[in-house]
Amino acid sequence: MKNPSLRSKELPVASYDYALQERIKLAKPSQPLTMAFREVITNRRSVRKFRPVSKEQLSELLWYSAKVKSLQIQDNGYILTHRGAPSGGARHPIDIIVYDPTMFSNAHFYYYNPFDHSLNQVVNKNTAPLINHVNQIVPIDDGTLLWFVAHTQRTAAKYKHPESLIWRDSGALINSLQLTCTALSLNSCPIGSLGEPYISEFFGVPGIFGAGGIIIG
Repeated sequence: MKNPSLRSKELPVASYDYALQERIKLAKPSQPLTMAFREVITNRRSVRKFRPVSKEQLSELLWYSAKVKSLQIQDNGYILTHRGAPSGGARHPIDIIVYDPTMFSNAHFYYYNPFDHSLNQVVNKNTAPLINHVNQIVPIDDGTLLWFVAHTQRTAAKYKHPESLIWRDSGALINSLQLTCTALSLNSCPIGSLGEPYISEFFGVPGIFGAGGIIIG
C-alpha cells in the first residue's frame, strides 16, 4: 500500500444518490451526555451480548458520533464537513447503513443522513447475504447492526493512493461509535470483516465497498 499524496488539482466528485423510500426524522438528544471522559475511556470494552436498542438511543449515538456539526462548501461544490470522528481532508468517504428488523418492522437497510439526522430506507431488499455473513462472525441477536459503506471517489478526488486514508477513517469512526456507546451504557462489538463482496454486490457501483461495521446493544 502506498502513501497518500495530495493531487495538484482536485478531481470532480460525481454524487451518489441512494434509492430511498421511507424517511425517519431523528430527534436531537434531550439531555447532554453526563459520563466523565475518564470513565468512558476506562470502561470501553467490546462486548458480544446485545440488548434491544430504542430509536432514541440510536439517535443519540448517531448524533454524537456521526452527525455533521459544521460544513464548508468548496469552490468546486464539494462539501467539507466536521463530525464526531475525524476524516482525512474532511472528505468523510464512509456512510452508515443500519439494520434492525425489530426497530423498523422490516429487514431493509436504512441509510443514515448525517446532514439532516434522519434514517432512510434503502430500496434494495437483498440484505440476507451480509446479515448471514455477520451472524457467522458475531450473532446480532437483539442488537442493531451499523455497517460502513465506503465511497472511494470522495477521498480519491483529493488524494492519490487514498486507500490507507479510507481505512483510517473507518477505524476512527469505529472508535467514535464505541466511545459514544460506552457513554450511553450500550454494549458494542466491531466486526472483523469488511462485508465484502456483499456490500459491493448490494450497491453494484464501482468504487463503493464495505469498510467494516459494529453491532450495538
